[in-house]
Amino acid sequence: MPQETTGEGSPRKQTGKGIVIDQRILLLGFVAVAVCAVLTLLTVFFAIRNMSQTENRTSARGNSAVSPIGPLFEAGEFTTNLAPGGEKKLIKVKVVFELSNKDVEKEVKEKLPVLNDKIILFLNSKTDEELRAENRSQLKAEIMEALNDSLQTGKIRSIYFSDLVMQ
Repeated sequence: MPQETTGEGSPRKQTGKGIVIDQRILLLGFVAVAVCAVLTLLTVFFAIRNMSQTENRTSARGNSAVSPIGPLFEAGEFTTNLAPGGEKKLIKVKVVFELSNKDVEKEVKEKLPVLNDKIILFLNSKTDEELRAENRSQLKAEIMEALNDSLQTGKIRSIYFSDLVMQ
């Protein structure tokens, strides 16, 4: 093999091995990569576990916050004229009552003609402007108050309109 001279005048041999890496450095690199991989997996595991626990707590709180719906009673479909003064002259609505308990259902059945009359009179007194969507929750409360005055064994907790058409 040829000899090379460096600037200092000492001969140096060229080796054909290429890059030489110390085995300790190579082992240290593998250990560092393995530790990073384990830490990443643990972080992902705990993050997923924490999210599922949060969802469980949220759903448990959500279930306890939702009150159960009471017995439902279909009062029927009402078609009646609206009060003069609006463009629309007719309303057709299906009404469903949510009752406070099962015992009220018997009384509601007995007094259904009176309750239906109160609903029709209430709707007759309203114009189409007063029956707009933004006023409906207030209207339901007014109807419910008028109907509950006629009941003694329990109350109507809520009123639902399952269908409503104005013409």
